[in-house]
Amino acid sequence: MTERPLKVLISNDDGPPSGEESPFILPFIEHLESLGWIVKVCLPNAQKSWISKSFMIKDHIDVSYYHRDTKEISYHQRDESDFVLIGSTPATCVNIALNHIFKDETFDLVIGGPNFGRNTSTVSSLASGTIGVALEAVLCKQKALAVSFAIFSRDYGTKEIQCSIEMAADVIKQVYQVNQWPEDGLFSINIPLSAEKRPVYLTRFHRSHCGSFFKPLDPTKQKQKQKESEGSAELAVREEAEGQESGHLVFRFAPDFSTFAFATDAPEGTDAWAMHNRYVSVTPMSASYEMARTTTDYGFNVVNNNKL
Repeated sequence: MTERPLKVLISNDDGPPSGEESPFILPFIEHLESLGWIVKVCLPNAQKSWISKSFMIKDHIDVSYYHRDTKEISYHQRDESDFVLIGSTPATCVNIALNHIFKDETFDLVIGGPNFGRNTSTVSSLASGTIGVALEAVLCKQKALAVSFAIFSRDYGTKEIQCSIEMAADVIKQVYQVNQWPEDGLFSINIPLSAEKRPVYLTRFHRSHCGSFFKPLDPTKQKQKQKESEGSAELAVREEAEGQESGHLVFRFAPDFSTFAFATDAPEGTDAWAMHNRYVSVTPMSASYEMARTTTDYGFNVVNNNKL
């Protein structure tokens, strides 16, 4: 396949450019544009991690625009380079972008990411909105892949970001040029955030498991915090209107990532093994729930005979 500038659609699950939640999306796009690629962008208007390929089916979904020159967001498009923002999930962004906003465009690739953090092992991968972007694209008959940047230290800067972006672009170009896509499939690519180029490995998912993703809030502290911010009289009115009782149970999302994402004993050849060694991981995957391989006879003839 002759190398040429690609036309790509990009979405993510971290939202519009932000130093706190989405620091990689803008420099990634700027790098691809510097290579001559034509880039269209459709992102969630806010952080939407851990939402996989969800749709919010009762929502009315609004469209806004991120203006690259002013970094402002408005409901009016000012320039063709503005990023389209969708008030919904990553998969929704892809579906609306392909079937409505850019319906007259033809894309070589749909790219999810680059994600702020790794998406390795089955627990993270099944939950990832970044991978959800690519899954939805495949179901819309597009070639797609997901890119995630693994962070090993908070002490990173422009050099690490740029090198990782270049590694990601190199891998994407190579995958596209080889042009051997899994049937109804995609690629999950994990890049270690690094100031130097790292080896690239074809990997499989590390099969991981998880415990609780949530922690209960102390109802006493929660109630006191509400009182301090709202005043006790207003709090009482709110509780009565919402049918709440004093000290009701509340949980917050607080997963222990070390139990599955940062595996140090993952088998060689898995994506978690690659990240532990700070290698680039490229994992082919299918956009479907496949039947598990099994040789077990589950004895359904017993059930069938009972019905006769």
